[in-house]
Amino acid sequence: MTGQADSPQVLVVIPARYESSRFPGKALADLCGQPLIVRTVANAQGMRLAGQIIVATDDQRILNAVTAAGYTAEITADHATGTDRIGEVAARQDADIILNLQGDEPLLDPVDADHLVQTMLDDPTIDIATCAHSFSEAESWQDPNTVKVVVDRSGLALYFSRAPIPGTFPGGENSGPQAALRHVGIYAFRQSALKKFLTFERTPLEKAEGLEQLRALENGLRIKVVRIKQEPVGVDTPADLEKVRSLFKEKN
Repeated sequence: MTGQADSPQVLVVIPARYESSRFPGKALADLCGQPLIVRTVANAQGMRLAGQIIVATDDQRILNAVTAAGYTAEITADHATGTDRIGEVAARQDADIILNLQGDEPLLDPVDADHLVQTMLDDPTIDIATCAHSFSEAESWQDPNTVKVVVDRSGLALYFSRAPIPGTFPGGENSGPQAALRHVGIYAFRQSALKKFLTFERTPLEKAEGLEQLRALENGLRIKVVRIKQEPVGVDTPADLEKVRSLFKEKN
């Protein structure tokens, strides 16, 4: 239960797996006295528009940690993607909008999450909404581990890529980072769009880039890109956890 829930049609689902290639068990790693996943859920409670928050996990240890802290969690089947895991939980709930928050981003500003939801509430023609921010340096724009997105004049996604898009005409190499945005993997789905998405087969562009959101674009779903000031600091490695611990202490 959130402290200021005024939009009960909004379901927040936080997928959390125990296994992680770079940091096994990171969901239960200690973050200043509480497991990482518990800190993430506690932070999400700051959302104004969250009707219900559920952790979707495949591991009993994670469920136990979340419920022991007084929050809600559900065991799901062993899914190939986090979106599939979210879909299983959403199918058991009556919600118009499903927000997918990452379980390893305990410092995400709840205001940004609310902004994403509000964008969906304000425009019923949007199927999916996600976040992005401007590039602060060209190096990350060229990094294949950084996902870029280019948008049209109304803020709808045209394409996502690991490549440094848009391509630059000779002599215009400095314009690329200004024309693209750095994608942040937070998604709000309309319930009907999520159901459709989960029926689609993997698409050629999705396979080429390794990006699920391209499956949505290739099937005609409209993705609105909401700009935020900066990327939330996530935990992918033990070194990331140390950084987040320091930032958490500063914030609290």
